[in-house]
Amino acid sequence: MIMDTANVTSPKKGGLSVYGTNVLMNIANTMGGLPTRNSQLTSFGASGELISGEYVKEHILIHDPTCHACPVACKKEVEITAGAYKGLKMESIEYEPAWSVGANCGMDDINTVAKIIDQANDLGYDAIEIGHCLSVLMEATEKGYVSGADGLAWGDGAAMVDLGEKIGLREGIGDRLAEGPARFAAQLGHPELAMTVKGQAVAAYDPRGLKGMGLGYATSNRGACHLRGYTAASELGLIPGKTDPLAWEGKGTLIKIFQDLHAFSDSLDLCKFSAFAMGADEYAAQYSTMVGVPYTAGDVMQAGERIYNLERLYNNLAGIGAGSDTLPARFLNEPSTFGGSRGHVCELPQMLEEYYSARGWQDGVVSQAKLRELEIDYVPASR
Repeated sequence: MIMDTANVTSPKKGGLSVYGTNVLMNIANTMGGLPTRNSQLTSFGASGELISGEYVKEHILIHDPTCHACPVACKKEVEITAGAYKGLKMESIEYEPAWSVGANCGMDDINTVAKIIDQANDLGYDAIEIGHCLSVLMEATEKGYVSGADGLAWGDGAAMVDLGEKIGLREGIGDRLAEGPARFAAQLGHPELAMTVKGQAVAAYDPRGLKGMGLGYATSNRGACHLRGYTAASELGLIPGKTDPLAWEGKGTLIKIFQDLHAFSDSLDLCKFSAFAMGADEYAAQYSTMVGVPYTAGDVMQAGERIYNLERLYNNLAGIGAGSDTLPARFLNEPSTFGGSRGHVCELPQMLEEYYSARGWQDGVVSQAKLRELEIDYVPASR
């Protein structure tokens, strides 16, 4: 049958389709959930608009490419049309990298932001972590821990680009920065400057303004990853079932659900944005259709829970044990000074207690009872 398309209209495009992932910049900024200047602040103020998806669309957007047949179309191809980087084209300016080298570094020039992201792609290092390397150096300079030619001022675009090249080639101080923000901060004797968990840096959601994301950073099995349990979807109202971003109660159960669901969808290699429209029922139907095996929503969640517990068991065996699920002290002790999150810290201890109860873990360690419940056949080696 040939479809009659004469009276078919395209669905209304949402924020991701119009502005890309960077649609979140202004949202997080105005609610006091945007880590700024190495998370010393929770908002970039008026400068946030200058690196936002809306600003990109108005000034440097040239094309809306997309993955094959994707209805979201979040990629936003851009071209710099003026200044030192005129003529540079790149496929997309995503939210987290734009934040990391932007607000996180006090940089509000979108052309420089694009250049540094493109440079990261060319030189083969992570476009989120690079911003943290630079912001640690910037705060260290501000506080007098680094001085002279090795220093770096907030928002110094030319110096940031130059340092990005040195990091890629491991030249000068770039050789030390190439080890990542956690190791660099430790070398300086000030590990507190690194906004990292288990060695990986946080993403563009401040735990004082989006508390579920703080718990997600702390309990992710691969460091401060924002994608292993994306509670921002609920805390920002991107899906039905919105939760209060400033409330800690209930976030332990919420992050477990998100982690288990994403563990399953990740194993299918599905885009994370599928979860904005799909849940366990839809994933079960999709799996059943593709492999021809009956599958239920309960099966989906159990498979996800088994995956997450196996990952955690591996970490436990590798030495990541009790007390490892934590956050940089800044998020726990330094209250937000901006907007809706003003006065808030991240109540991680309370959320962890709730989370471990929901998981059936003992201070971050998978219990034998949980392994038996999930039919994971593991017997600890005798010592």
